[in-house]
Amino acid sequence: MNDEILTVPSKEKPIVCIEPLTVRASIAAKMLGVSVPKIYELAARDDFQGVFKFGNCTLFSVEAMREWVKAQAKGGGGD
Repeated sequence: MNDEILTVPSKEKPIVCIEPLTVRASIAAKMLGVSVPKIYELAARDDFQGVFKFGNCTLFSVEAMREWVKAQAKGGGGD
């Protein structure tokens, strides 16, 4: 790997990528590879944490989904 320092010309703005802490249902469904109705079914499960309402929007914690997937992969899940 090259150890050069990345420099950005003064007239250009650097690109900053920020991973979201939460996502809406449609994105959560895509992340897990399921349908939107299925993500709402998962949200109703006791073992699926990190889902909350913010105004009229249902948000899904990305970190909680990661932890849930890890638990499923270890054989700790049901359906």
